[in-house]
Amino acid sequence: MEVLKHATNYIFFDFVTIHNKHRFVCIQKLKNSKGVKMSNTERSKTFFKRNNFYIFTSILVLFAFIMAGCVNVEQKTTLKQDGSGSMKVHYWTKMSNLKSGKELGSFSFDESKAKQNYSSSNTDVSGVKVEEKLDDSTTHVTVDLTFKNINELTSAKAFEKVKTSWKEGKEGMDFSYFVPKDTSNAGNMGASDIVLNYEFEFPAEVLKTNGRKDGQKIVYEKKLSDLKNDLEMTATVKSEGKKCGLFGMELPLLVLAGMLVTSAGIRRKNRK
Repeated sequence: MEVLKHATNYIFFDFVTIHNKHRFVCIQKLKNSKGVKMSNTERSKTFFKRNNFYIFTSILVLFAFIMAGCVNVEQKTTLKQDGSGSMKVHYWTKMSNLKSGKELGSFSFDESKAKQNYSSSNTDVSGVKVEEKLDDSTTHVTVDLTFKNINELTSAKAFEKVKTSWKEGKEGMDFSYFVPKDTSNAGNMGASDIVLNYEFEFPAEVLKTNGRKDGQKIVYEKKLSDLKNDLEMTATVKSEGKKCGLFGMELPLLVLAGMLVTSAGIRRKNRK
């Protein structure tokens, strides 16, 4: 770096990032309250104090970012034909991750804040439980809620990143629950140990799915490391409005036809 002629009039050239480029910039003049220039020793002290602050702040930000990806999640959803339903969300982390606060990314380990995150005009939180388990030094949060329409689940802050869909399709009701990729946290050390489990129970038979089928349920057992790519959970469910065989529209029609034939036969006999 080229040294200016009057470089002694400045504290130091600080290393910063401007528009994604690293540059050295002059911070301030090296004068005390009396206008006397600082010594080299004073300049060095000021340099290290200021840069230590930058380093410490950067470490805190990085630490918070990494800790946000250390939350295990289990989510169980029961869905009705009309799109309404209920959900139990259970998430947990190590107590050591909460030393600097009760927030880890979008997850809150404070009861009132957790309730707030899952509440909206579409959702009603019936209960929030926060507990510590000393046997494995973890803090757990369980949220019970109901929703009016799963298609509007994103109106709650806790679901703002997901995309949901429940609509009539060609073969039945088509379901989709989309979780966007999180490449930053997915690449963290220990991401393969962080649990992401989802379970969805439907009102009728599951015709096909990209998950593990268990009766009228589909199950996904994932790890945080799987979020290197988008996670889309899908299913096609038999529509309750599409009945088959004699239990659909055919049976009432046959009964009505039989009644008409019988009635016509009776009238013919009476005429004779």
